[in-house]
Amino acid sequence: MSFVARIDRFCTQHPEAPRDAILASRLLFHTARAVRQAIASALRPFDLSMDQYLVLCLLGTDDDEPSSPSLLGDTLDITRTQMTRLLDPLEARGLLTRRTRGTDRRSVELRVSPEGQQVVRDAAGAVHAVYQRVWGTLPADVGQTVVDGLRQVHDAAVSGS
Repeated sequence: MSFVARIDRFCTQHPEAPRDAILASRLLFHTARAVRQAIASALRPFDLSMDQYLVLCLLGTDDDEPSSPSLLGDTLDITRTQMTRLLDPLEARGLLTRRTRGTDRRSVELRVSPEGQQVVRDAAGAVHAVYQRVWGTLPADVGQTVVDGLRQVHDAAVSGS
């Protein structure tokens, strides 16, 4: 039985349930997982996870303003422990550098290395192709409407937590 049929069955038993909101949420979760898996496949030849790729992309936009692990963690919605596990292999491969700020050893600056910038350039086309394949199915005007709607749903979800 499909998840839509299951939602319909649930909503029949619970007529007060907001069927369209439940269905949209489930579709959003399923779509996010499918896109993440497609991007993971696209990044496999570069030996990167999606989060590692995003870290390198974000660091590459910092110019002369190095990031800290905590700022990146906030952006990617991951914990300090997860961030450390994410950064260690990137540093070991020479794709980024970590440097302590001043005398506080807990304060760390991150910078993408030239090798990391090259990996991003090499991998970007594969990642962009996934986004284009998925989102390119929508007409441009509908795509912007979806983005605006998702932003509103996101803001409502965040403000309610």
